[in-house]
Amino acid sequence: MTKRLFLSVPLISIFFSFAQARTTDFEDLQALNAAAIQAQGLDAAALPADKSWGVSYSLTGVLAIHEERVLLNSPDGRVFQLDLSVRGARKFNGLSVRVEAKAKQADDMSVLKVVKVAVYNPAAEIKLPPYQPDRRRAQVLSDSPDALTVGNVRWLYGSTPKKDSFDWATARIRPELVKEVYFVKKPFPPEWLAAHSLLAFTFAKGGLTDADGNEASALTLSIEAFLRDGQEYGLVDGLKNKFGIVWLLTTWEDYAARSALMDKARLIPYAVKNLSHAQKVQLLRESVKLAAVNREGEYYHTITNNCTNNLIIVINRVLPEAQRITMWTIPYLAYNLRATMPVWVPKYLQGKGLLGPELGEVNASNYRNPLP
Repeated sequence: MTKRLFLSVPLISIFFSFAQARTTDFEDLQALNAAAIQAQGLDAAALPADKSWGVSYSLTGVLAIHEERVLLNSPDGRVFQLDLSVRGARKFNGLSVRVEAKAKQADDMSVLKVVKVAVYNPAAEIKLPPYQPDRRRAQVLSDSPDALTVGNVRWLYGSTPKKDSFDWATARIRPELVKEVYFVKKPFPPEWLAAHSLLAFTFAKGGLTDADGNEASALTLSIEAFLRDGQEYGLVDGLKNKFGIVWLLTTWEDYAARSALMDKARLIPYAVKNLSHAQKVQLLRESVKLAAVNREGEYYHTITNNCTNNLIIVINRVLPEAQRITMWTIPYLAYNLRATMPVWVPKYLQGKGLLGPELGEVNASNYRNPLP
């Protein structure tokens, strides 16, 4: 099955710059190491000496050189360190620039590796349409040991959601009351290749409430392309830096109802296994905090910055180093497709002892039922 996928999906093979290698067996490719790369005749000396860079950015701001570091100050107050030589940056020092760059991954944006930098011309800026109204970036309004207060959580008031109307709430989340964590798969056509993934956190009573005390049974983290008016998501377009990205927080009630009734989709939950209560609490906190990161200028990517690999990145943050999932199977060249393709990830994580079996699909007949 895995060999068939590798051989028959051109969009995946794009990311394997070792395509000229003499092996075409997917299992062999996934097992290649640095020595094997050299044996295939690839230029290992040209590979970067540190981690891979998988997340694309396009940013404007003022470039500044400070204490031999090159910084980009964005108009919304963010400061990025650029992997750019001081010598190369001097001609832009103090100027407004546009930077095309890459971050290592979605939870590590401390340094951006510059691909291109040029003087910014505001007159050439294209005014983009607004974002579609069904997604918002979460806002952590307060963070105490007892509770997180989080704005822009999509809620469901009433029994049935409206297609083009969305409820937004300020939620009080009590991490110590988290019960279980679920990895949820949402297949869509073609199901042999395509699916969406999300995390769901269930709570004991009082664990997830809105400002008026209304209670929800679970919180979901759904990492999605941040679509603007007129855009539609597509797997191939997701390779081309066409979409922003948003880490969306919703209640389970809202997500399950919209999936079953609006999308005519089914959800397949798997319990995340072998996490202590402390790890579940940490995973919840990490998920919420990363959902609130300002990702304006960051691009969704079908392989390296998507709905699934970012869930693995978050889970890795609470695992001991020896148990963490490897994200790059061939350093600097090939992403671990088992950690990024939703149709493969559940089986892969089951093999790692991190997921239980399928718990039965959630659909239009049972979406009102809470997770176990």
